[in-house]
Amino acid sequence: MNAVLNIDAAHFADELREEGTPYISPALFAERMHISLQSLADLAQVHRSTLQRSPGTERAQAYMREALGVVGMILELNGGDSDRAIYWYRNTPLTELGGGTAESFVREGKAEAIRRYVRNLSAGATG
Repeated sequence: MNAVLNIDAAHFADELREEGTPYISPALFAERMHISLQSLADLAQVHRSTLQRSPGTERAQAYMREALGVVGMILELNGGDSDRAIYWYRNTPLTELGGGTAESFVREGKAEAIRRYVRNLSAGATG
């Protein structure tokens, strides 16, 4: 049985910071989210080489910030279980919002819809 390491949202995001830089590391982000760099490039809608040559590019950083914001909200709701928050973000179809996952909404630039949805969940509503 795996032990659950409870962490807060700020600590989760801090772990993904590229050392010595002011940005999120694409490699650390991909590793933590259990995706390949190619998948991250697809989600952020950038070329894979962009993540390696210019990891601080605004488009990639914006996607990762939005994703971390949503995952962070879920971490706060579930008591800090990051694996469970990532699973929800990547795999749970949100039927109240048409069936897409939080990940697909963020990719489409609709992170605010997911944040509203999560705020409703935290208030006890389901849609």
